[in-house]
Amino acid sequence: MAEHRTDIAIIGAGIVGLSTALELVERGRSVVVIDPDDALARASYGNAGVISRGSIFPVAGPGLLAKLPRYAMGRDIAVRIRLTSFPDFAAWLPRFLAAANEPAWRRAASALNPLVAESYSRHMALAERVGARHMIKRNGYLRLYRDQRGAAAAKLERSVLAEHGVRVEELDAGAIIDLEPHLRPRFTSGLFFADSGSVESPGTLVEAYADHLRARGTAFVKAAARSIEQGGDAVTVRAGDETIVAQKVVLSAGTRSAGLARALGCRIPLAAERGYHLHLRPAGNALLNRPVFDAAGGYVMSPMGELVRVLSGVELARPDDPRDERQIRAVVADAQRSLPLADTPGEKIWMGSRPSTPDGLPVIGHPRGNSRLFFAFGHGHIGFSNGPITGLVAAQMLSGETPAIPMAPFSPSRFGI
Repeated sequence: MAEHRTDIAIIGAGIVGLSTALELVERGRSVVVIDPDDALARASYGNAGVISRGSIFPVAGPGLLAKLPRYAMGRDIAVRIRLTSFPDFAAWLPRFLAAANEPAWRRAASALNPLVAESYSRHMALAERVGARHMIKRNGYLRLYRDQRGAAAAKLERSVLAEHGVRVEELDAGAIIDLEPHLRPRFTSGLFFADSGSVESPGTLVEAYADHLRARGTAFVKAAARSIEQGGDAVTVRAGDETIVAQKVVLSAGTRSAGLARALGCRIPLAAERGYHLHLRPAGNALLNRPVFDAAGGYVMSPMGELVRVLSGVELARPDDPRDERQIRAVVADAQRSLPLADTPGEKIWMGSRPSTPDGLPVIGHPRGNSRLFFAFGHGHIGFSNGPITGLVAAQMLSGETPAIPMAPFSPSRFGI
């Protein structure tokens, strides 16, 4: 059985864990990263690659309660709820419903805005450090509506975005076609987030970060963490047949984080928002210039090199529940009516889980009275976008520096721990 000794052990090799490791290594700290090394299973791989300036809103918000019956009965393509999984959400659901109101939604937007505002610049800073700056484009992000009813529903959201200085351009049907000439004329209006960017291969960018860390001498333990034990002046993590003894541990293991934290007496309500994607090949000379969200269809189309990744909305289920591909197959069929896309024979549907807190805010910080354990998880849909800025503030807090942004709203203490 091998034993590693290090300053900081990081559980999780997604974008959050690796960004934290990169920032700590720059500060002269030794790091061991613990992860099963199943890159294709990570949300950091399967996302839309969007670095979104406008993603400051939690899932729970005004109007959600009225939609719950449709979600529960599978009548809304954007959200599916697996009712047999609901017992696992007993701690999460009441808090989620309590956050589904305008005051809580506005508070969450105010808390998230400083984090989200730094997402693009921090992505660029990390990518430049590892020689991957060319992988990131500031090409904007489109949210499209098929009728005026959809656009009107976003009026409140647009006003809150304006309050927080988020630049949004309103588009008519002609302006949409100017930006995306190959989209079919299904959309009457849209919003263009010019300050957003994207990565055409998020998994490749994450691997570039891991390769850079290995080149700097960072050890990777390829196993799932089984336990975390605190004692004396160290923390011991057991993963597979290996033991890692560290001064501090960062828990950034996505949906697995809640179970590991619970074993230490830290109960954080966390749900798995499962998502699916499928790659399709543009037909003829069709081209997609940037990620596009179809508000009515509840899906995103995102360019990934020569392919287009079509991503479903949310399936609320346990991470290990059987796959249900009906949602992604329905949105793929719809996407093919928006953009000429050909089936890709042999292409497999990807599935992964996003760790979601009930209030829509990530958990970043030390549990109360515990300076050796640090949480950095629960980002939901904005984990890839905000991984680098989370890594920066995590490294700053672990190093006794003043964080670059206000961190109180993300503290684990809001869950009584």
